[in-house]
Amino acid sequence: MTHPPESVRTSLPALLPDLRAFARFLARDAALADDLVQEAVLRALRAEMQWIPGTSLRAWVFHILRNVFLEQIRRRGTERRALERMPDPGESGVPQEDHGELEDLGRALQALPLPQREALILVGAHGLSHEEAAVICAVPVGTVKARVSRARAALARNFPHRAI
Repeated sequence: MTHPPESVRTSLPALLPDLRAFARFLARDAALADDLVQEAVLRALRAEMQWIPGTSLRAWVFHILRNVFLEQIRRRGTERRALERMPDPGESGVPQEDHGELEDLGRALQALPLPQREALILVGAHGLSHEEAAVICAVPVGTVKARVSRARAALARNFPHRAI
């Protein structure tokens, strides 16, 4: 007995939490992230005949999401406006130690160049392989490995007592 082939429409709902998490890292804003995911899902559904069964649907949809994000940056300057809405790190009160470390890590991640942050999130946080991340970012595998390595090194300089 053979199993029916995986389809975009039946497999896409399981990817939504990971897509939203990746979009939040890219957009740095929950509402913008939801808009990115919605647009990526719509584009994936419109182009579902272009997806090749047997290849990674996850990588394909992440690639679409990334392209939507980059398109929005070019068109409307989304990243600049998102940064302007972020509170100044010096404005908050004295946070608890764990909360402070988490905020420090968040700032350190945001300080990374977008290509490094993106590669680290895809490989480190989402558990994608370097090969899948390379497909999503449309770069060679070696470039993804280098970006992840540089991002980890930058974070390690800020958090020498933590294994990253």
